[in-house]
Amino acid sequence: MFRNFKLKNVVFCVAIGANAQNADEWSKYAEKQMRGDRSQSQIEMMIKTPNWERTLEIESDIEGKNLALSTITAPAKEKGIRTLRIDNNMWNYFPKLKRKVAVSSSMLLASWMGSDFTNDDILKASSMAEDYQHKFLPDQKIAGKKYRVIENKAKSNAKVMWPKIVTYASPIDCLPRQYHYFDKENKLKRVLTMDDVKTFDGHKVPTLWTMQPQDDLKKKTTIRYKTMTFKSKFGPKHFTQQNLTDF
Repeated sequence: MFRNFKLKNVVFCVAIGANAQNADEWSKYAEKQMRGDRSQSQIEMMIKTPNWERTLEIESDIEGKNLALSTITAPAKEKGIRTLRIDNNMWNYFPKLKRKVAVSSSMLLASWMGSDFTNDDILKASSMAEDYQHKFLPDQKIAGKKYRVIENKAKSNAKVMWPKIVTYASPIDCLPRQYHYFDKENKLKRVLTMDDVKTFDGHKVPTLWTMQPQDDLKKKTTIRYKTMTFKSKFGPKHFTQQNLTDF
């Protein structure tokens, strides 16, 4: 559990019953705040490329670390397209074609619906707290703001898409404001910026997420969490292939 204390006009995080200087505790706290045990969200996704732009409305349902279901609710052209994850298995369903397609593990880094977010991102198939080892790097300032910097390196047995992610976390609320994603060659591939923190059911969550690929700065995808609840109760058949196609 974390609290904020103010001393000499500096606001910082203190861990209650844990070591505030422990990067593992920061990562666990942030993930617990933003993911919880379950959540249901209404999301607006805005995809921008040099040639076209479009906006999707999405409902995202998540249960624990192994179950996730996303449903596009607008526009009409994509309405009803769903993506389901059960453990390490994933499927897409296209209602107009009445077709269910399995998504292989090699497709987790593939773009989701033409956006700069991947299948792995949308369905939260990996856990920063559990799948990575964490250590603090020296604090940094970006645009005049100070950040705690955490290096997250994938554990040897973790089935994750990114071998290294660097977190830039706010010392005010302990939550991330940027993730920098690096490939196997230690090259920066994309940057996720997170802002506009709001509280839902006692959970503090950045509600504006912008993914910027570093190999094409003319593209970006922005996600805005319009509503979010951590109190939803899903039925026993909610995260099933039957529900995927019968919706």
